[in-house]
Amino acid sequence: MSCQQLSVSPNVFELASQETLPLSFDATPILLEGQTVAWAQATLTQIDNGQDVSAGGLIGPVAVAGPQLTATVTSLTPRKRYRLVIQFEVAANKVWAPYLLIECPE
Repeated sequence: MSCQQLSVSPNVFELASQETLPLSFDATPILLEGQTVAWAQATLTQIDNGQDVSAGGLIGPVAVAGPQLTATVTSLTPRKRYRLVIQFEVAANKVWAPYLLIECPE
């Protein structure tokens, strides 16, 4: 299996610690004709210490609606940076892993 990373725009997203927001990625531009998202999972990592905070910072599994992938982020620690990775497979051994850097200023 190969795993590739794909950055998203904006490169850095600001989210306040008390906010709960669904963050979506549209996979349409990278899907070939006939491909669909087979499965998706998300991880949320606090960058300064490398700690996986998915259990407390993500609400539920990744929602897949056609090519739209949505992870809901909540309860971040102020003045910390996070990396949200949504990994998904579109064909046998074709895995994408776009990521979003999240700043939590307050």
